Formats: sequence, C-alpha cells, structure tokens
Amino acid sequence: MKSKRILFMMLSLACFGVVLLGPVCLAESAISITNVTVELTKVRPPVGGSVIREYNITAILRNTGDTKSTNITVMFKEPQSGISGNLTFQPESYSLQPNEEKTFVFANWPTRLSGEILLNISFKPTSPKELITTHNSGYYHYTLQIGDGKSTTSTPGFELFIVVMAFVSILCANKVKNKKDK
Repeated sequence: MKSKRILFMMLSLACFGVVLLGPVCLAESAISITNVTVELTKVRPPVGGSVIREYNITAILRNTGDTKSTNITVMFKEPQSGISGNLTFQPESYSLQPNEEKTFVFANWPTRLSGEILLNISFKPTSPKELITTHNSGYYHYTLQIGDGKSTTSTPGFELFIVVMAFVSILCANKVKNKKDK
C-alpha cells in the first residue's frame, strides 16, 4: 500500500513538473513572410533593343513566436538566366522580437526580362552554425508581370460565328412562321 502511495506521489510530481515546464520548453520564434510588394521605380532608355527596368522589392517578416528570433537574412534568387546567386535585402541581418514586424528592402533591382517572372524570396538564419528549421526559414513566390505579356484566351472569329448562327436561326424561325401563316 505504501509503495502505491509513493508511486502516485512521484507520478503526480512528474505531471506537475511537465505542466509547469512545458511552456518554457516549447518557447520558440516562428518567422513568416506576411507581405511582398514590387514597385517599378525607373525605366531606363532602351539599349540595343532591350529596355531595362528597376524595381524595389519589399518583404515584411513577422515573428509570431514567443521568443526572440535568431538573426535572419532575406534574399531572392536572381531570375535572369546566366546570372546565378542570391541577392540580399537590407538590413542584411536582423533579429525579430516576439510579435515584431520588420520590413526588408532590396532597392534598384535592374532587369531586362519581360512577361511573367517568378521571384523566389526566401529567408533563413544568418549564421551558418544555426540549424535551419521551418520556424526560422521559409520562402515566398511572387509572380511579377513585366510589359504586355498578356495572353489572349479568346478564339479570333468565334464571336462572328455566334452572330452568324444567331442570324441563321432567326431566318429559319421566320421561314417556319411564314409557312404556318400560309
């Protein structure tokens, strides 16, 4: 009987400890991109038949966790072929407090691309020694439409076909009506 009482007390104490220490052990930061905007700032005169446009890219990150984050770096992969690497947003490294939002900006990104361009914006810990997890790293895809790369979804002449068919239908209906009247 005494051993059951001791076992019950030890189990109760262990459960009480888990309840008290559980929130402390689970405290962590959780960084996510809440908004990305791309703004055309300048169109350079054409050089060799291609127009170069400059954009400011802004990404807003938020720490929804309950502890301060590690230093975070925001970057995006250069979408132009032949140029590889990641371009870094300013500030280069920043640690977010709980419930803090921070705006990261990449100013004056020049491109000669046109059409639909996929911008892959990502963030991760600045220190290579820091373990990358889903709470301190991530990505955001932004589709930038440059120029008049709009594709048409209508079939040329299809509207004309509908109008002709409607006209033929009206003529047939009138012909049937005239036969009934005679």
